[in-house]
Amino acid sequence: MCKKLLTFGAVTFLCTAFLDPLWASGLDRPIPWFRDIVMAFIGAACFYLLVRFRKEL
Repeated sequence: MCKKLLTFGAVTFLCTAFLDPLWASGLDRPIPWFRDIVMAFIGAACFYLLVRFRKEL
């Protein structure tokens, strides 16, 4: 269960962090850089935890 949650979090947060600026610029809206950086950090942290504890999960 924890492995699925971390995988879902890593994929979702990383994809959203990289695609949100493209979507915001396409709609001529300001890009929320702080939110995107936080989402990228959380996604990277989930990915790190998946790699770090791959034997235990």
